[in-house]
Amino acid sequence: MKLEVKGLHSGYGKVTILHGVDFVAQPGEITCVLGPNGAGKSTLMKTIAGHLPASQGEIGIDGRPVQGLNALQATRLGIGYVAQENNTFREMSVRDNLLASALAFDGTDALIEETYRRFPILDERAGQQAGTLSGGERQTLAIANALLASPQLLILDEPTAGLAPIFVDRIVEWITELAQSGMSVIWVVEQNPEKILKISRTTWMFDAGRNRETLPSEALLEPGRLEAMLLQEH
Repeated sequence: MKLEVKGLHSGYGKVTILHGVDFVAQPGEITCVLGPNGAGKSTLMKTIAGHLPASQGEIGIDGRPVQGLNALQATRLGIGYVAQENNTFREMSVRDNLLASALAFDGTDALIEETYRRFPILDERAGQQAGTLSGGERQTLAIANALLASPQLLILDEPTAGLAPIFVDRIVEWITELAQSGMSVIWVVEQNPEKILKISRTTWMFDAGRNRETLPSEALLEPGRLEAMLLQEH
């Protein structure tokens, strides 16, 4: 699934956060998104996923305009979204979280059993409240919820922030496998981006709700290059 965003304006109520943003994510590739706090990264992801309306501009999937879709419509179209925060129902059990995510799709029991096979830790924690999971387990559940819809485009908004290295490595491995299977992945990252840069093809940098630079991710792995870009005056 190819995503193309052109001249996108979006925000919250009367407050515009994105000012004419362009963005592309290619099938079978991991696309990295970088930028300081307030750059508009999460706003862009929410708008693509149908959680925020676009006030201007275009969002296209495989050449088809899709701006104006709500979150459920976007999910049915094949867009999976893992928000940065509040991405699980904390008072509900792990299984009930999965059930809630699978209700809109056929074959609920089979989908959940497949999820347990992919993520055995969720089977072990099936009856446990999501709010009592560790950070890594909760992010695993959030990603599993998104994958229940069999998305062709997966949006991850800082899924490894604050996690123990073992969970970071595990999530990186899972997402790499998904991209290799043909899924498009957008990965927003702020903390320790080197691991994500190593598995991504292209990096888009944003600042103050505008495009700043687009370049091959491997270029940012050159000694000192990433630090220079992040510290650059803008």
